[in-house]
Amino acid sequence: MSEELEGKVAIVTGGSRGIGKAIALQLGHDGAVVVVGARTEEGTEDKPGSIGETATAIEESGGKALPVKVDVTVDSDLEALVEKTMSEFGRIDILVNNAGALGGQPKFLESEPDELDFFYRTNLRAPYVLAKIVGVNMAEQGHGVIFNISSGLARLPDPPGSPGAAQPRFGGPSTVYGMTKAALNRFAAGVAAELQEKNIAIININPGFTLTERLARIMQGADTSRMERPETTAKAVAFLARDPMPYTGQMITARELADEKNL
Repeated sequence: MSEELEGKVAIVTGGSRGIGKAIALQLGHDGAVVVVGARTEEGTEDKPGSIGETATAIEESGGKALPVKVDVTVDSDLEALVEKTMSEFGRIDILVNNAGALGGQPKFLESEPDELDFFYRTNLRAPYVLAKIVGVNMAEQGHGVIFNISSGLARLPDPPGSPGAAQPRFGGPSTVYGMTKAALNRFAAGVAAELQEKNIAIININPGFTLTERLARIMQGADTSRMERPETTAKAVAFLARDPMPYTGQMITARELADEKNL
């Protein structure tokens, strides 16, 4: 265990598995107290891991953690998450908006508007609302950093027929996934100047195509050597949390930062 983030208090949503779990473990390793937020209190074969397991792993490595059940699409849950953190620790220095929805109907003409509503509430509205609630507390204490886990799919694809255009495929995430992640990037860029005046940084992270537990099961037997690992994003977040303001308002690709800083 290191002490680079000693005394800091972090909230990580979606911390029961995948990238969120890796971030929570890394922040805990670096000395931060970690509030692990997610819906899963008991893991299953399809969805291994839980908030309790992540918190226990942090504590077994010498850190301190608090598991809190939260559904990020429910405003009262977000408010309760912040209230619990402030009641227990009196401050919030780091917020990682990691929880999100992936998948969906890849064929637009076969999709339903309800899907757009779900992705909007999970991938955009939830980070927006939680960032606002936490941001008020950060402004009062005079500092803080907010991370949003975005995606390379937020970028505009090349038009059909252009040299760089991808071939049509219907097995990946839906268009609304990329739409909400693009909006998340615009959100961070749009509020960065206002938050900077309060000494609060806001940074979006592109983790790349990452081999999570879910994908590992789906891709059994396939070559995954070129896929990113959750630990790469975790190391990038922990590094940026030490001195975040030079990166505020930016979209940072985890692999590029890891290579540049030899993380």
